[in-house]
Amino acid sequence: MKKRARLILVLQTVLLSAILMALPKFSDAATITTFENAQLTTGSLAGTTFVFSFGYDSTSVLGSGQEFISLTGFDFNLLGTPYTLADITQGGQAIFQDGALQNIRAAFLTIPPRTAPVFSIAFGFGGPGVIGYIDLAHDFGEGTFAPANAPEPPSFLSLGLGLALLVVGVRRV
Repeated sequence: MKKRARLILVLQTVLLSAILMALPKFSDAATITTFENAQLTTGSLAGTTFVFSFGYDSTSVLGSGQEFISLTGFDFNLLGTPYTLADITQGGQAIFQDGALQNIRAAFLTIPPRTAPVFSIAFGFGGPGVIGYIDLAHDFGEGTFAPANAPEPPSFLSLGLGLALLVVGVRRV
């Protein structure tokens, strides 16, 4: 009897996990927000790391050829100075090729009297994953960015519910 109860529990867990994985993911929603890890590698700010996020409307991506989609969000904090979508002075686009995200472009030029650790910083203008900046002494520096590794929320949900069912099932048996 215990073997049968365990088998039923395992089958229920597998079935529930399959159902949860088949549900629409958050990435199927219209607004996609992506997190990226950035690191400044040369110049006066070499070694500085930060995370930034950007968003775009996925319903604007048609999936054919090269497409430039306006960003709906862009946020980061560099050495205590916050930057947002409203601060972009050039670019502000996600670039797609045949529906796949290839690059983002966003440049921020510090307009006096705002205080900031850099005179300007640009993402993606030197190619995918490239950051360029000009510090307050007007010296050039570079950096890189890449996607931050974070599991999708539905994966956490599936894992959590599966483990909860196993714990409940083991206690009953």
